Amino acid sequence: MTGGDRISDLPDDLLQHILYFAPAKEGASTSALARRWRTQWLSSGAVNLDTRSYPGDRMQLYSKRPAFVRDSGVALAAHGRRWPLRKFTVRVEGQQCQSVEIFLCRGDDIDDILDPMLKHQALRPVEELCIDGHAYRHQFQDRQESGYYELNVASLPSKNLRVLRIYSCKCLKVPPASAPVAFPRLQELRLHFCSYVPLEGLQRVIDFAPQLAVLDFHSARLSSEYEAPAQDIIYSTSEYVAPTEDIDYNNTSEYDAPTEYRDYSTPPPPPPVTLRCPSITALVLSDCTWLDRHHSRAGVDLDAPVLRCFRYKGDFERPVTLKSQATGLTRLDIGFYPNSLSTHDQTCASFSQCVESFNNAKVFKLKSNNIEFITAVSGGETRTALFRSLQLLELEVQYNPGQSKATGQAIAYFLHCCPVIRELRLTLSTTASETRSYGGYENETDPFGVKDELDFGKSVDQFFSRRGRKNPMITHEVSDHIHGLSGESFTCLQSSLRSVSLRFRRDKSECFGVRLAKFFAENAMVLEELYIDGGNQKLHDHINHTVGRCVAGSGFAVLPLERSK
Repeated sequence: MTGGDRISDLPDDLLQHILYFAPAKEGASTSALARRWRTQWLSSGAVNLDTRSYPGDRMQLYSKRPAFVRDSGVALAAHGRRWPLRKFTVRVEGQQCQSVEIFLCRGDDIDDILDPMLKHQALRPVEELCIDGHAYRHQFQDRQESGYYELNVASLPSKNLRVLRIYSCKCLKVPPASAPVAFPRLQELRLHFCSYVPLEGLQRVIDFAPQLAVLDFHSARLSSEYEAPAQDIIYSTSEYVAPTEDIDYNNTSEYDAPTEYRDYSTPPPPPPVTLRCPSITALVLSDCTWLDRHHSRAGVDLDAPVLRCFRYKGDFERPVTLKSQATGLTRLDIGFYPNSLSTHDQTCASFSQCVESFNNAKVFKLKSNNIEFITAVSGGETRTALFRSLQLLELEVQYNPGQSKATGQAIAYFLHCCPVIRELRLTLSTTASETRSYGGYENETDPFGVKDELDFGKSVDQFFSRRGRKNPMITHEVSDHIHGLSGESFTCLQSSLRSVSLRFRRDKSECFGVRLAKFFAENAMVLEELYIDGGNQKLHDHINHTVGRCVAGSGFAVLPLERSK
């Protein structure tokens, strides 16, 4: 087969769609390929400025600044009425945080390179705007950084903007209420890694964006203007304090006498801030901090009557609750990661308040690195039907091997809370051994993955060749008892639970996942499907032969239950 220029055979609309995502420097260079290509990039309607397109490594970021500023002016000037601009992005990547800040905000010619770009007349019809500046990190490192630049909302092309993504902003400046900026078509707003976002200013942006449906905050600091009242009580441990002046106790009542002990107990938390989201249908609050003027962390009351999807990740030091009746709520995603310095009772109370306020969700996914906190949340209310309309429950939790008591109690708590669920997905991992972290970075390729694949093939062969005979590799029967589950009655197991998926990796001294599989196989009366993924895929080592018949399938073992008639 002879090679050819296949990309030139593509239709113009498809070529323009490809160039819509291409960096401006590479996109503009395609105009020199042939006569047909001269206007393809301009017709794409996008200018994507990216420092990675310029020669030199990240250590030489500032040397790219003159060419970057020049090319941005040329690219914006090339777009006019004939080729209106629909998308504009700015991406700056440096080796260190300081180099990114210097590139964006300090220069020999102009200090701020963003402000002239955003005020360019070519950006007036822009529908999608993204600004991102970040320091280099390893591909498996989580991005953790503060802001590099200041952004004035009044400089944004607000009239036609539909999507606004702001990353690594040091300070978001919002005009006062007397001169608000309207976003009549804005549908999506994302603020990631922003150091300072004024809550009152953000509220004005939301109020003047009637079509805003998606609101996404990640690693952002949102500061309210609540001012903590002066306290007459000094807070710390209780301590005797001698009177500073002579008091005539004969002429002073007991109510007027000065207190000789100072109460140093924990101060009361500041009142929660309120965020009104009248048109928001999807809301994300991930690793955000809500502060008052005195840098005290505050809770959040959400007023979102049409909310459909809510995702939250945090330590629950302060509660996040839904105050309005969101009757259309479909999905609730919670990442519960308690801070080791947080108060246990306060954290549990905040988590409980959050979950209870979103109890009309149809799908609930919970991830947590501390199963004991979830167990503490249940307390004595294990039989409360909290989620009366929940259809799908997904739990992804970590637990200590050999201490499955808390895990069983937590699972029992949610089974009692969800009387009508049809599908349960459960992922168990051990806190010590299940985090795949190699070379200091998480999620990197598991060096034992190849061996696990071989073990999986071996296990499948043994299952199919066993034909119902007892597995000779299993030298002991698995104990059936699970604390919190065994002997209990669950409404969902009797009438609604159709599908159960279990993921776990068996420790040599722990077979909790196996006991769970047996528990559901024996107690879920209407169960139709039981999916099991043994983690290291040695299914023949830890799936008891009495559970069911195994069928191989793409990393999962599917166990269709065989019930006697």
